Amino acid sequence: MMELTEGVLKRRSIRSFTEQKITDEELHTILRAGMTGPSCANTRDWSFLVVRDKDTLNKMADANGRPAQPLRHCDVGILILGDLERAFPPAKEYWVIDGAIAGQNMILAAEGLGIGSVWLGTWPQMDRVEKQRELFSLPETVVPHSIIAFGYPAEDKDSEHPDYEESQVHFERW
Repeated sequence: MMELTEGVLKRRSIRSFTEQKITDEELHTILRAGMTGPSCANTRDWSFLVVRDKDTLNKMADANGRPAQPLRHCDVGILILGDLERAFPPAKEYWVIDGAIAGQNMILAAEGLGIGSVWLGTWPQMDRVEKQRELFSLPETVVPHSIIAFGYPAEDKDSEHPDYEESQVHFERW
């Protein structure tokens, strides 16, 4: 495993994957990382739908449109779901942030394992939300948040990446 800060700074979105399989142990580590992130009032208002079946991954890609094409070539797709029945009652909208944190944790854990990933937005594009909901027969209280495609990288991860932007940092006031 690489050092955490190095992994955060080196992480890139990967859209091309090899045929190498992610082991069950690696998948468990990725999922566990998603579950360790903070959630509003510790509601843990997310669920994860893990997909390895190529036909289903293709249907997920169809439902999310052109940007979701990496699902056709990844080893594992994870659909992050918000569970409104578990969401913080005074502010249920926090489920969106909780799902994003879980997804980022999974992406970083994968990076540490040498596994590539790309985040694919679903919510708040309601056409995508409804197509994923229909594909998996989800109850109304379970909302598709995003999909992450995981696999071993078949592309160069060391390409240039935007770095620290001093103009975007403000101290004490705007």
